[in-house]
Amino acid sequence: MSKESVKTAKVSVRENMVPGAGYAEKCQRIADIGFDGIEITALYSLDDCAMINRTTKETGIQPVLTSCGDACLVDPRKSEREKGVKLLIQHLEVCAEIGALGVIHPPLIATKLHIGGHRERIPDLSPVATSAQLERQLLVSHYKKICERAEQLGMFIIIEPLNRYEQWWPCTLADGAAICKEVGNSHCKIMADFFHMNIEETDIAKAISETSELIVNVHIADNTRLTPGTGLTDFRPGFKALKAGGYEHYFGIECGVPGDDKMKELQRSAEHIRHLYAES
Repeated sequence: MSKESVKTAKVSVRENMVPGAGYAEKCQRIADIGFDGIEITALYSLDDCAMINRTTKETGIQPVLTSCGDACLVDPRKSEREKGVKLLIQHLEVCAEIGALGVIHPPLIATKLHIGGHRERIPDLSPVATSAQLERQLLVSHYKKICERAEQLGMFIIIEPLNRYEQWWPCTLADGAAICKEVGNSHCKIMADFFHMNIEETDIAKAISETSELIVNVHIADNTRLTPGTGLTDFRPGFKALKAGGYEHYFGIECGVPGDDKMKELQRSAEHIRHLYAES
């Protein structure tokens, strides 16, 4: 696909943002207002894949990926690290069955925000190694193992850089790209989130341009962490950089949804994203 041909934004939304009684109902509701895909946030098993695939066929809504913030690969406890590895592989296996791209993983959010219970950080063992150095060694080592399974399945581990208030590192796209380089497996990729980039990047378009070959997912939220168009973020420079880099994956709305009519606001948001992307 030529870079010039990437004109239309495919828009998805997080499963847990959509009103509805279950997965199938949520997919039908977003199909009715023109969405293309859904990001899975619930933990489904292989037994659920037949239902998900049936829903895809009936609604046309493509499961884009899953997300797993509670898999902690840098916990001081070996049992917790092993649990995290198994959980991420479980997500990858489900993704392979439903035709998704892979699993999003923000590496240190579980530690900093105590997801899954209280978690201590690995102690600083200077002058041998700092906490961050030990965490990075563990993370890269575990990612290498997980990426072996991802490669077998044709899936991706997708590192999510977050702002400094949610995880100590990685915070920028360059941080995520550096981890991918250390892992050394083409099935380790990154994603770009406009909310976090608005805090951490000095030049969003430049950051995207310098890492575009690794970006396989994009999250959209305004500076208020509400739906795009409700705040001050100018998405067009970043969209232009993505388009120039040949980006062909989804734009996932991931934020709070203001107002009483959530579906109407989600529809407006999707249309807003497509409009901005087309003119970028």
